[in-house]
Amino acid sequence: MRLIAAIFVFYLLLPAIAFAQDSVTNSIGMKFVLVQPGSFVAGKFMPTVPKPGGGLGGGPGLADSIYAKAQAMAKAAYLPGFTVDISKPYYIGRFEVTQAQWQRVMGNNPSYFKGDKVKDDATLHPVENITWQDAQLFIKKLNELEKGKATYRLPSEFEWEYAARAGAQDDISWGNINATAVIASTQTRAVGSKKPNAWGLYDMLGNVWEWVEDYYNEKIFADPVPPVTGTEHVLKGSSFTGDVKNATYMAHAAGPADGWNVGFRIVMEVKGTEAPAPNIPVGFTPLFNGRDLTGWHVSRSTHQGTTPAFSVNDGVIIGQENPYGQGGLLMTDKKYKNFELYAEVKIDSFANGGIFLRSSESGVAYQIELVEPGGTGAFIGERINVSKSAEAKDKSKVWKPNDWNSFRVRITGDIPHVTLWINGVQMYDIVEPKNDLVAGETSGHIALQCHWTALYSDAAGVGMALLSWQPGATHCFRNIGIKEL
Repeated sequence: MRLIAAIFVFYLLLPAIAFAQDSVTNSIGMKFVLVQPGSFVAGKFMPTVPKPGGGLGGGPGLADSIYAKAQAMAKAAYLPGFTVDISKPYYIGRFEVTQAQWQRVMGNNPSYFKGDKVKDDATLHPVENITWQDAQLFIKKLNELEKGKATYRLPSEFEWEYAARAGAQDDISWGNINATAVIASTQTRAVGSKKPNAWGLYDMLGNVWEWVEDYYNEKIFADPVPPVTGTEHVLKGSSFTGDVKNATYMAHAAGPADGWNVGFRIVMEVKGTEAPAPNIPVGFTPLFNGRDLTGWHVSRSTHQGTTPAFSVNDGVIIGQENPYGQGGLLMTDKKYKNFELYAEVKIDSFANGGIFLRSSESGVAYQIELVEPGGTGAFIGERINVSKSAEAKDKSKVWKPNDWNSFRVRITGDIPHVTLWINGVQMYDIVEPKNDLVAGETSGHIALQCHWTALYSDAAGVGMALLSWQPGATHCFRNIGIKEL
């Protein structure tokens, strides 16, 4: 059975806290430690092999021939890892969220280890029996209570591991695991019963698994860019049922785990580093929260490619090919029919993309072209022949090269009526002679396209390769809002 658990970091009431402090305590007693920016190497892995004559526990060890073979296999499994940069400071819970804190915010206690199941005060034990969705509900309620005071969320996997390592670049020794982690037990313990790490954080390893924000990638270690979709979320840190094998910084597990060994801790963002509020026109509803890709997913059936790298940084969605040559689509989970869409776009030259309207899951859609130099703003079809196309003929009068430009597009009617504004200036207003979409669809997803590049096709030629997507190019999107009509 896949060992899993939940670390759900959450953020609590914060009355007039000075964010320059190294540690703070909120109104319900949750303590947070300030984590400064830095870097570490994630995913570095080298299996260890007992030397001949020196086995574990004083045993005989491996025969020379077997040792040589094991050593070769270990070298073949070596992973160099990759550097992770943590660019912004954040506060993380000194302890896992306790049962008393959960009770105060949620009004209940879902934990198994409470009452007569533990010898000491159960309210000091970590809350458990928590799903990732439960943790999100807790955070949502906490943020509503603390609106205007603080912003709480789960940590990313890399934020969690950076805090757990507390400056360590190598993995933790077995001696330190036993000194700091509640493991090899039959139940949880009160938080803080073992030694803290170098940054004063308790129970980063052991006690309960802790949920983080990221989706699980179905691999032994995290990827440099976390997946934007998945069926489970990542668990870090092991639990009281674990041992020195998985109570490590690198452990990369996933839900649902056993319930009674899954909990979480939360992050409180340093004031001034929160994702900026969307700057969208009055009457529009945000489609992008500025923090993550909640409400969006990558198409797994489009001809453009199914592994594009869409990520979020400083309130901006960044789209790239991944690997080079393979594009793809990031699309809204919800379908829309009649609407106005507002988005600010910044595109690199020689990187062909688009904004898809009424898109199918596989990317059959009406499209607003995004390509410089070229036909940015053109109304065309993707995998369909559009009866009436259009060009943004006045774009040159308002376009800001290598900078942010605003797009506002309206589409209404079963037979589409389409209007486009770039930087507030109308480019065209057209009514299609007919509905060109396959099967007469009148609604669909909004999608952001990274075009594929014909790297392996002689027929495509060099020109196609360059015009599709230059190596390392990006398309960036921010302040995305919608007004349904």
